[in-house]
Amino acid sequence: MSENTELDLLLVDDEDGLFRAADTASKSDAIPDADSGTLNMLVCAARWALEPPKLAVPLLSAQAKAAGHSVESIYRPFLPWKKNKFRQLLGRRPLAAGITTVAMFDPASVERITAEIRRISPRTVVVLGGHGAENSPEIRALGDLYISMHGEGALADVVTALKAGVPPARVPGVTAAGGALTLHGSLRYEGLRRVLYPDWGAASSACRRYPLEASRGCRFNCAFCGFPGKAGQTFRPPGEIAGEMLHARKQRGIRRFEFVDSSLTSDPGFVLALCSAIRRSGLRADWKCFARPDAFDRSPELASEMAAAGCSRVFMGIESIHDKILAGMRRGMDRAAVERGLGRVFKAGIKVHGNFIIGFPGETEATVRETADFISRRPFSSVYLCTFGMSEEMRLLAAREPARYAHLAGRPIKGWRHDGMDYSGAYKLTLWAVRKINMSKLWLTAASPATNDPARPPF
Repeated sequence: MSENTELDLLLVDDEDGLFRAADTASKSDAIPDADSGTLNMLVCAARWALEPPKLAVPLLSAQAKAAGHSVESIYRPFLPWKKNKFRQLLGRRPLAAGITTVAMFDPASVERITAEIRRISPRTVVVLGGHGAENSPEIRALGDLYISMHGEGALADVVTALKAGVPPARVPGVTAAGGALTLHGSLRYEGLRRVLYPDWGAASSACRRYPLEASRGCRFNCAFCGFPGKAGQTFRPPGEIAGEMLHARKQRGIRRFEFVDSSLTSDPGFVLALCSAIRRSGLRADWKCFARPDAFDRSPELASEMAAAGCSRVFMGIESIHDKILAGMRRGMDRAAVERGLGRVFKAGIKVHGNFIIGFPGETEATVRETADFISRRPFSSVYLCTFGMSEEMRLLAAREPARYAHLAGRPIKGWRHDGMDYSGAYKLTLWAVRKINMSKLWLTAASPATNDPARPPF
């Protein structure tokens, strides 16, 4: 296609920098550093080489192309070797520019992109989506339209309407709230005519490990979780997923995959069928996924079947080992189920990354010590200890059941307190547990994610 041909849709993907100039104010958690530009470029190169590409742009591109639209994409548009290409694409006056904010939470990162779009192609309709826009009114205000949740079908429909001369405010389904235009996407797969394979030609990565989506939503309803798609999960056909894996191998030589589902193992019967489909395909793949220990308790053969189909690692959402806390979390399992499920996964030879929450109502210094001992005695390959963050939904639940949730109150995310501790106390216990676990191991197993720090977003 000629570089002078007008363009229907330009997709833009970027990330917040890990470092920022020491004299620059920012709402992000970027680390101040005088050499921020060089350091961010090195980080970008490392991510390009080592991290799997994100799914957003390939999914958006696939649906838009299937709808008959001309589509181009660009990742990290302000890298020195990308700037000219970005400006050339904008010179083609795209009808719409879709910006995914999956990894952008600082309004300044998004504003830099939107300002360049409006400077070169002022009539382009700027459409925002992703976690950054979802959580920030300031970011949403930088666009002409915000699409919530999964937006690949909605964005394709928006471009169709724009091509027909329909202004953004008149696109079917668009509403105005607080001066901002919003279009709801899909929680799962509703509204999509067909689930398409991602357009990996729209991605930019040297990593030979690709993300894969077998389902959307989450069948569980954990109390601490603010995920809008919880309490319901829709799975794709197992044969279709195995076919996508074969397609990635044939088209791009990919044999390593990361399932990004909230919990792939929520339906053990589905996973057993998927494992069978992978084996029948002849694809010798290596893959990992998110899981819960109770799945392996309910289905004794699940771990061994997953290992035989190529599963080498699971991110295990354990969260707690204390029955009272597990009940308050609405996890639907007790410690005995946790131990039986974990034991089967360890026995199958699958590496386990364990995730635990420290500070949920009912937590005390004694329960944290017991959790640290539990982890120290088991062969986890790695562990995250996440300080409890109170969602607005959790705050409302605690207000309705104050005794059950130890009179949890305060301000989301980190401004909470309950009968046992406050956020600051829980964070200190998190750091203590990390040190205790690591001192008991031959390697550094446990970590506290940077977002646990009370001084860093989200607040």
